[in-house]
Amino acid sequence: MRHVMTFRKTCITLLAGLMSLPAAAEFEGSWFQVEVLIFEHTGSRPENPERWPTYPSLERRSPAVAITDSNTQTDGSGSTGSNAEQLPIPFKPLSEAEWTLAEEKAALENSRGYRVLYHQSWVQPVPGRNDIVPIRIDAGDVYGSQHELQGYLDLYVERYLHLNTDLQLIRYAQTDNPFRLIDENANTGPSDESMPFMGLSLDQEASALGSNVFETDIITSNNNQYYVATESIEMKQRRRMRSSELHYIDNPELGLLIYIVPLEFDAPEGEAP
Repeated sequence: MRHVMTFRKTCITLLAGLMSLPAAAEFEGSWFQVEVLIFEHTGSRPENPERWPTYPSLERRSPAVAITDSNTQTDGSGSTGSNAEQLPIPFKPLSEAEWTLAEEKAALENSRGYRVLYHQSWVQPVPGRNDIVPIRIDAGDVYGSQHELQGYLDLYVERYLHLNTDLQLIRYAQTDNPFRLIDENANTGPSDESMPFMGLSLDQEASALGSNVFETDIITSNNNQYYVATESIEMKQRRRMRSSELHYIDNPELGLLIYIVPLEFDAPEGEAP
């Protein structure tokens, strides 16, 4: 009798667990409105025990998509399906009137302890893990031809919604002699932290100089002034997301707010929704 009761409890527990799990098929390909707010901590903070590498190590990924007004569809993702006329343009930035985190942004901008680097909202279908389209982030101040905040966000379904962050806040030093600055950094920084930043591309001015040093991708220039990456602050995390909830991710130097809301659209006449 005891074995029968144990078996019955096991079945009930398994059934309850299955009923509480969101099916990937229900999420994958579903549309969401996504809003991301990234900011820097600028106020006084306790001493940071983390050591950041001298040069960034972010690798450029392709295909990827940036949130710009020119978007009509994702880079390499194909059409949006037979009911494309009923769907909004994916990855196209929404107007400020459609923002959800406008108050949070205003509060950060009114505080001396934070500096907003990036704020965008868009809609997109969320793919499975094998079909991720990275979202390219270039934000903050511009040094030569490079932004101080660079990296990627991955939003995908793997049983639940997930977000991967691969971001780097890059500190630059301005100089008229990049060779001297690179030598100084090479002499003072550990060798394993001096890898070149593969995500940096040089503008035409720097490339025209023809020196091998520019092939290391750590220098950017503008009007004969050079900016050399001297520190890279990394935010590389993976988080499980719940829709319609505000999520916060941070490290000692960066903070990220993300809000994801599911969307529903009416299907054309004669098709299943």
